[in-house]
Amino acid sequence: MTRSNAAALPLGLLAVGGAGMFMSGSIGTGRAPFLLEMADDLAVDIVVLSHMLAGSSVAVGVSSFFTGPLAERLGRRGLLVGSLAVMAAMMAGSAAAWAYWQVLLAAVLGGLASGIYMGSIYGEVGDRVSDSQRGRAMGWLIGGQSLALLVGVPLASWIGAFIGWRGVSLVIGGATALVAGATVVLVQGGGRAAVAGMARGNLRAALGPHVLALLGASITERICFGMLATYFASYLQIAHQLTLLQLPVPLMLVAGCNFLGNLLGGRITDRVANRPLLYAAMAVGTGAAAVALFVPPWGLGGAVGVACLFMLVNGASRPPLFALLGGVPAPVRATVLGINISCASVGWMSAALLGGVLVAAQAWTAMGWLACALSVAGAALAWMGRARPQGTEAGR
Repeated sequence: MTRSNAAALPLGLLAVGGAGMFMSGSIGTGRAPFLLEMADDLAVDIVVLSHMLAGSSVAVGVSSFFTGPLAERLGRRGLLVGSLAVMAAMMAGSAAAWAYWQVLLAAVLGGLASGIYMGSIYGEVGDRVSDSQRGRAMGWLIGGQSLALLVGVPLASWIGAFIGWRGVSLVIGGATALVAGATVVLVQGGGRAAVAGMARGNLRAALGPHVLALLGASITERICFGMLATYFASYLQIAHQLTLLQLPVPLMLVAGCNFLGNLLGGRITDRVANRPLLYAAMAVGTGAAAVALFVPPWGLGGAVGVACLFMLVNGASRPPLFALLGGVPAPVRATVLGINISCASVGWMSAALLGGVLVAAQAWTAMGWLACALSVAGAALAWMGRARPQGTEAGR
């Protein structure tokens, strides 16, 4: 890749988009260290709290599905700013809630905004970069979401030890509002004219059998990732008796490996011709790491080390999958990427519900084998999606 091609990347858009993905991830994963505390404060069971996480995921999926038509009417820039503002408001509302239903409502509305944001930013970046750079560009956006684990969750855990989960909600809301302001300044264009026609990508043309297989792989990947991302803090608290003040370091190590995997995966994706095979191999590796994490009786150091391996391989698997989905013809690209967010939300919802039940039963071995089976299924689906529809940008 030449220097001129590298300079063509929309760096300002990627920077603010990565920050927005960080906040979009933080409004969900920022609660992970406080599930036990929230259950006690709101007088509900942790399984009931898993319904809140699932409801938020459903909202993400519903709203992202309609991002394309909304962008045609309002423009992507307006959607990006508005969705961030709503996320900020919902985090503030969650902090002020005194009943579970209010926290649930704020989570669902925040999820709706999050889905609109993710569908908009992936569509905007997908339209502005070439196929030869799409792996790196998507890797930076995905990395922003991973940073919510790397920085957001450990920092939230440390702050929450002093001001509780309500105070952390206010901090996340304030930071999201700042990113909304930065988006106003840094994101240019993306108005209605810029997305006219692309938002109307034919749904039947978008959802060919190969794309459907890749979307299925996306669901399985998100279930595996979601179970660990959401409940690993609870696992450390229950299985290894860690306190909130002790959680930040292991969580930061684990999330750091996921972020590193995103960046490495993006670079590898742009250099490997057979992207379906690349994703399939990484998916199988993710499943093997899940079994290695939860089946043997690890001590704390071993558990964190294997979790780091899981996150590294899983993080590296996402850019090739997104590059494959973003390589469809331009008129249906925004539609496919929006539907992918919907499919990912199905994965998050499933992870929240399944993980909640397994954590309540402390069935860690079952969680490992379930993640392994889903990873293998995702590898098979990616291989089924290896034949590209006619009209794609690249013959990879």
